[in-house]
Amino acid sequence: MAEALPILVAALLEEEAARELEEASLLGRAVWVRLEHEPTRPGPHVLEVYTSRTGSPLRLLAEPLGTTSEHGCALRLYPYEEEERETAAPLLEGSVSADQFVGRVIAGGRVEILSVLGEGSIGAVYRARHLGLGITVAVKVLHEAFQRDVEFCRRFYAEALALSRLDHTNLVHIYDFGQEPDGLLYLSMAFVNGATLRSIQQREQIFDVPRIASLMLQVCAGLGHAHSRGLIHRDVKPDNVMIVAKDDDDGKRVETVKVLDFGFAVPPSVSGEVAQRLAGTPVYMSPEQCLGEELDARSDVYACGIMLYELATGTVPFLAHDADSIRRMQVSAPAPPIAARRPDVDPRFDRLVQRALSKCRDDRHADMMELRAELKTLFTPEVPSSVRGVPSLDLPSSPSLPAARLAPPPSSELATDWLESSADGYARFMGEAQMTPGQALAGALATDVKAALGQIVHERDPRAFVRRLAELDDAVRILAQRADVRTLAQVSLIVAGLEERVRDDAAARDSLAGVARSFVDPEVLAPIAVALLAQQDAGAAAVELIAHAGVAGAYALYGARTKSLADPRARIAFVTTMKSLGDSAFPVLRAALERIFEQARTGQNRVATELAEDLLLSVPKANDEITGNLVVKFATSPVPTLCRAAARALPRVWGGRARPVLLHLVAHDDDGVLVAAIVGLREIDAVDLEAVARIGAQVDRGRVRTQQLHAEVTRTLHATSGRAQAGAMALLRRLGAG
Repeated sequence: MAEALPILVAALLEEEAARELEEASLLGRAVWVRLEHEPTRPGPHVLEVYTSRTGSPLRLLAEPLGTTSEHGCALRLYPYEEEERETAAPLLEGSVSADQFVGRVIAGGRVEILSVLGEGSIGAVYRARHLGLGITVAVKVLHEAFQRDVEFCRRFYAEALALSRLDHTNLVHIYDFGQEPDGLLYLSMAFVNGATLRSIQQREQIFDVPRIASLMLQVCAGLGHAHSRGLIHRDVKPDNVMIVAKDDDDGKRVETVKVLDFGFAVPPSVSGEVAQRLAGTPVYMSPEQCLGEELDARSDVYACGIMLYELATGTVPFLAHDADSIRRMQVSAPAPPIAARRPDVDPRFDRLVQRALSKCRDDRHADMMELRAELKTLFTPEVPSSVRGVPSLDLPSSPSLPAARLAPPPSSELATDWLESSADGYARFMGEAQMTPGQALAGALATDVKAALGQIVHERDPRAFVRRLAELDDAVRILAQRADVRTLAQVSLIVAGLEERVRDDAAARDSLAGVARSFVDPEVLAPIAVALLAQQDAGAAAVELIAHAGVAGAYALYGARTKSLADPRARIAFVTTMKSLGDSAFPVLRAALERIFEQARTGQNRVATELAEDLLLSVPKANDEITGNLVVKFATSPVPTLCRAAARALPRVWGGRARPVLLHLVAHDDDGVLVAAIVGLREIDAVDLEAVARIGAQVDRGRVRTQQLHAEVTRTLHATSGRAQAGAMALLRRLGAG
């Protein structure tokens, strides 16, 4: 039974003010509310709103933001329904304790978190200092729920990498991303000093059409750039659009748009809390998003249509008393004409918005480019034909030149050779013409990696150096597709050594960072991990690359293991490599063990059971409370191999705390579990009187029959000291090993 949420009571309001709070909850907006009493603790609350005309209160879910002023208390509001009370708390829980990360240094010592900027259901955003670049940045830390979903974490690396490659005036640049050993997922990005479009809209209510066009043309431009690289935003709304206002060179005030917070795709395997957090904002969701269908660029077009409507009228087209009703309206209800709420708007603008809001995505603008083009033609004044410039001149076309031809040989005997050599030369010419610089460099690297890299390293022209780094980025991906692991390992070493050279060159530094990020790209790491588990010749180089990639390498290794046929050699390679990754393995192991527990613990799913066994055996030696809590659950499994693996893993993460569990497992009927429990007790120096007594009970039962068990019992009893030593010596004599 979930704990009842604490209640906040709003001061008596007029009905119009109560309606505004209800509308704010549907948008997930932060507002000022005067309360009878301020909240005494963080976390979700129920806000009760009374008016002079109603006896029963309006109830909303409220998240205190820790700020008060003469306007009241800052609250972020959400819809609240009694039947959803148990799921409402987890959605907000944890987001209000964001200050726990202030002062922490992440990203391999590159980024120091300074203060909290904002919080929400996805996570928190901080002001931070990039120690390497010496600049202020913003850091987004995702909620703990995401850490526990291994499929989401694997997807996170791919999409964060794609986001980091975006380069557009109307998008925010990503500097770093990753996952810390304790599981913390983060994105480090450019700090934008501006105001959200939402805050401006709350102040100004509605915008004139030319200004709407100016802002939304920039939104469309940024989104179009992302779409061209396969990224969908999924949560386009005024809260995720930042406006930076400043004077241009002529002293004219201009507004530059920055689109923020690209959402992460929800893999089909992701459900529960993570899926809820990524679901989007109902009043801006496309029909296909409401139905849980796959999204594309036209889904963002729909959200832009909602924004265009809202900026023109001051409200969104679809509002209701709960999120489900809004979703139903998005799927089937027609949008009210803008003219009904604002008659002065150009009918062509209304038609444009209605097209963007078509229920069938095929009826909308095909992409941002088309929406932007129509918006431009509506609000860019057309130049009269009489003043468009000088008349065009009808110039005669240039005469075509005869194609150059190779003269045939004078002798007919040479004709065959001439035809063959000409064909070969033409084929080579066409092949070279179609080869990209990246492909050419990949070929050169595969042939002589030192010579090819030497040309890049010794390039002194700054522009040419940046261009060669871009080619190297492409070459890395091509080499990965070919599974040329040895060459990739050598390239990785050289790239790491170039950091000092690019320190004072921003363009070269960004290009080199792009190459370095390629080595944590799941698409690059996947074939490397497959080669590692396949025990190919370049095994050592593959291990080196996986280790260098850290947590991303651990996810790639896990992905390769889930797709392998569990060949014994592949399983050994997986366990050995994952264990060698140390702290970098923990986020993957935690998420994977939690995900697979129910499938594996009974042993009915052999594939899941073997995978769980390998994950348990992969646990490195380091104190980790969370991983220990997961491991101990497997110690109760009816499957002996899982109990055995859990007994071996638990001392590595819990140390002395593992003693009671290991003592319990000494009585297990399986000899392998008994051996693992005895070895574990010895490792944590817990062979005390009780341990000797329990081992003695197994000797009395005639359990110590196998050579391995006899050897481990003997070794453990020899390791005793103090009060337990006398009993241990007596037991050794009974075993004939004294």
